Amino acid sequence: MNLDDLLKVGVGSFFLAKEKMEEFINEAKKRGEITQQEAEKLIEELKQNSEEKISEIKKLISEEVKKQLKELGVATKEDIIELKKEIEELKKVLTKNNNGQ
Repeated sequence: MNLDDLLKVGVGSFFLAKEKMEEFINEAKKRGEITQQEAEKLIEELKQNSEEKISEIKKLISEEVKKQLKELGVATKEDIIELKKEIEELKKVLTKNNNGQ
């Protein structure tokens, strides 16, 4: 099982659990065990929690991709920007030295 498969399983499980919780909340409301307001509050909390988890998953994916690219020796956007800065600085130094001769 590779990283992509693990990610799909994890995200799929997370959304399945979220759906089941929403069903459970709605069923409890229908049975009169919780009020409409309580159900809405619980569902809102569940949505907020879901957004936080999705954000965490995106962060983990981003970190893993950066790690894998680094291991492969692939330059990142930040690496390229830094190299461009260094080249510009070298150009300035060379131009200054050539003009000073």
